[in-house]
Amino acid sequence: MATKSFGKALLLALILAFVPGCALHKPPISYPVPTLSTTPTPSPTPHPRPPQEVTLTFWLPDELFLEGKPGKEQLEAEIRAFELAHPQVKVKVYTKKASGKGGILHLLRSAYEVAPSVLPDLVVMDAVEAAGIEESLFQPLDLIPEGLFPFAARPRAIQLAANLDHLVYNTGIITSPPSSFWGILDSGVNLLLFPSGETIAIQYLALGGSFADEQGAPALNEEALAKVLRLWDEGLRVGAISPLSLEVKGQGEVWKLYISGKVAMAGARASDFLASRAKLRQTAFAPLPSAAPIAWGWVVGVITQEPSKKEAAEELIKHLLSPERNRDWALAANLLPVHREAYSGVEDPYLIFLAGLLESAKPAPPPSLLKPLDEALRSVLESKATPEEAAHKATESFR
Repeated sequence: MATKSFGKALLLALILAFVPGCALHKPPISYPVPTLSTTPTPSPTPHPRPPQEVTLTFWLPDELFLEGKPGKEQLEAEIRAFELAHPQVKVKVYTKKASGKGGILHLLRSAYEVAPSVLPDLVVMDAVEAAGIEESLFQPLDLIPEGLFPFAARPRAIQLAANLDHLVYNTGIITSPPSSFWGILDSGVNLLLFPSGETIAIQYLALGGSFADEQGAPALNEEALAKVLRLWDEGLRVGAISPLSLEVKGQGEVWKLYISGKVAMAGARASDFLASRAKLRQTAFAPLPSAAPIAWGWVVGVITQEPSKKEAAEELIKHLLSPERNRDWALAANLLPVHREAYSGVEDPYLIFLAGLLESAKPAPPPSLLKPLDEALRSVLESKATPEEAAHKATESFR
């Protein structure tokens, strides 16, 4: 029995001795010791990762980017110049209807609710319409260009180009523009204005109104609004406001009446004046009497939340808003640059005049404020309410 056990043990020892890695004992193996070199081994040359390619979808209104529109070629060239300076960024521009059904605001709201994936990365849109959605749709900006007029630099929306209302008058008839609304009576002529919420908004601000309460919520001041409505009511009655004001259907129609010579004094948009300036012989400009400037025009906002795209979008905004680019493109489009340095060193009296207005201009209010102003004015002009009644109704809608 003991002999069998000894034989099994011997067999197991022999097997283990021949299985690789399982030997019971191996003599130590000596290896040569390497000689240490005093010369450091060169580390591999680092190869930086190429910048990530980014494609930006950019919505532009047809009023700026439709073929044949003034400034379209300059804006397109600036976008291409940005791509050359940033080869990792590609910009895909899509032209959209500026307003109304199927317009930019309508498309943004629809996509936001049902198909957020089709939203653009950044968008240019009407300043008034943008004011109604910027808090809910535009992203806070990390890179806000310096040197912009105060109205143009907002936390979520940057004004790209502006427009303003001012007075134009025929110097063959009027030698000195009225400094106040009631001073019109001394000029011997009346003032043609388009009756709209935008028109009375600038008068409302001049008469002490504001567009927000102490907490920053949208609001209207009843007393200031009543003053504006009385100004229109009495102005039409005594002849300070042209009766033609009740017939015009838009700001463009006011301008056509003025350049046709049918009125000697009118409220005009800077864009209309710039477009026709070369043909005007006896026209001068001045601030609108009893009015405070509001900057209309176009703003740009970033919608994408993807960090690389957001960074590229803000770089594109910065590129477009450099003083020289902003001046050349905006003026080519019959709009106003929003960078202070774009007006530096100019000798053109009109541009100097505009820069002064832009310095104190307020941002465009949202449609939720312009609509009740418009409704209040029309109810007074149609004799459906007194100025006081209309002002009370308009302000109550915010309480």
